[in-house]
Amino acid sequence: MGNAAIRQAAMTFEAAARLDPDDAPGELDAGRWVPVTKNTWRHGEVAGNVYLLLRLYARQHPGWSVAVGDPGTKLGHDPDVLRGPDVAMVRADRRPQGRGADGWLEGAPDVAVEVVGDSQSASELAKKALEYLAAGAKLVWVLDPEPGRLMIFTPPNQIRVLGRGDALDGGDALPGFSCRVDELFE
Repeated sequence: MGNAAIRQAAMTFEAAARLDPDDAPGELDAGRWVPVTKNTWRHGEVAGNVYLLLRLYARQHPGWSVAVGDPGTKLGHDPDVLRGPDVAMVRADRRPQGRGADGWLEGAPDVAVEVVGDSQSASELAKKALEYLAAGAKLVWVLDPEPGRLMIFTPPNQIRVLGRGDALDGGDALPGFSCRVDELFE
């Protein structure tokens, strides 16, 4: 039997949970481990700005949980799909409590946020945004720091683009949320 005939088994959530996130950061894409490199300082600043604004919203609107730092989200099974948005927000009753694969969110976050970095392009993150929507997300933001652009994805597959100087609201997913797009990038 030649090498081409040998198929490697798809990686599962449980196998991915055994990997050291410092030694092997990445995501599962249809059962295939995809390495993800460390992000830049600027990327972290933008993700931190978003986290702060969403955390303030959650404090004013109890019942939300906000996570930062690529929290694991199980978007699909058999083959397993694991994503780690830069910032994620869910209703508190959906917040996972376990460790390892049990500590990852089942399904998409209510709100997922991705920040364009050195290793992932805006088009790659737009593809992920559509995956989040297909898995049940109510709102996905993809932020591109260099031009100061925000792409907003809402179900079923609506896309709106805002830039610096524009006003941002939370729509149906985050009623009462508002800020200037510039606040995301300051």
